[in-house]
Amino acid sequence: MKKKLNWQDVYKLGKTDNAKRWIPAPKIAPYFISIRAPSRAWPWSYAKAALTLKFANWLRDTHPELARAHGLLP
Repeated sequence: MKKKLNWQDVYKLGKTDNAKRWIPAPKIAPYFISIRAPSRAWPWSYAKAALTLKFANWLRDTHPELARAHGLLP
């Protein structure tokens, strides 16, 4: 069974600003282009997308070194 990231892993893949909006690191930012940008009303919109199996699969395929570091690959 394929594994998804947990909140701790997602948190490490980006940073939060003063309004507590999670912003992905530049290396993985291309995945989030089509997703609603975080706002004060929706601060975790990118982070919630990063918790999906779709994102985990994308990370495995495009950045295996990051996937391995976060336990998605052996």
